[in-house]
Amino acid sequence: MNNENVWKLASDCLRRNIPAALLMVVESGGSSPGRTGFKMAVAADGRLAGTIGGGIVEYKFVGKAREKLRKGDSAPLLQRQIHGRDAGADASGMICGGEQTIALYPCRRTDLGVVESLIGAIETHDRGLLRLSPSGLSFLSGRRNGRDHGFRAGTGDGWLYEESVGPVDTAYIIGGGHVGRALARILAMLDFYVVILDERPDMGASGNSAHANRTITVSYDGIGQYVPDGNRNYAVIMTPNHKADKQVLKCLLDKKIRYLGMMGSAKKVHEIFSQLQAEGVPAKKLQGVHAPIGLPIGSHTPAEIAVSIAAEMVSLRRSAQ
Repeated sequence: MNNENVWKLASDCLRRNIPAALLMVVESGGSSPGRTGFKMAVAADGRLAGTIGGGIVEYKFVGKAREKLRKGDSAPLLQRQIHGRDAGADASGMICGGEQTIALYPCRRTDLGVVESLIGAIETHDRGLLRLSPSGLSFLSGRRNGRDHGFRAGTGDGWLYEESVGPVDTAYIIGGGHVGRALARILAMLDFYVVILDERPDMGASGNSAHANRTITVSYDGIGQYVPDGNRNYAVIMTPNHKADKQVLKCLLDKKIRYLGMMGSAKKVHEIFSQLQAEGVPAKKLQGVHAPIGLPIGSHTPAEIAVSIAAEMVSLRRSAQ
């Protein structure tokens, strides 16, 4: 998870001298609602960002964080939560059968540089290694572990959590209309880095795309240079007309990306595919395009269509894990 909103809230609090704390799931197992890497920022002024899985566990730990902030208690806390009836002192109050270990870390003024480095790395897709321990928070730019997360419990109160920060799943939405903006909103909640590309100025860089990480105004025939190869890259074509859809699809067909989809009715898709084949595009190459796009859930409204597309993308993402 890139958790950019978590770090931005922490940064804002540190800049304005508002007490804040971080909650991180440093280890999890079984059917735990909070997975390793989930995190939250809790501000003393009542603001929250992120999640550690919701439910009674999140409610309880947000309360613990607020109590520490109220008292000015700067000591980190590490606590295991077991989701079962017979877990004794570690019982979470849930019965789903899993467990998670949560670190509560009151932010220090010296953490501002670390937090801003993390935000910068997320925004530029740079690699790095996040470390959290009772000694503090650190970020090592350019470093990575062999796995996404690592947790080591030492003797006494010693422990270390490490998380690799780097390229995340990126969705390139070509077309910033109603469906494009609805899809951007959903994908942002699903931890995609969202880029909207459109040649219409009111839809691109200067348009209404509050949920996109980046918006770019670019001619559709130049889309190819903005969508790089990569197994964590997804491209969704939803321009305002079929000619532009065909133009963009032709630009992206040779891209080695995880997902390439095009919005449209079965009739429109058939017509575009037929035209491309008549121009020499092999039928086999078109078989890899998700079109009509989205899972068949009977969607009609922009939000419903966006849900069906996001579900298809998540299904593909999870199949690779």
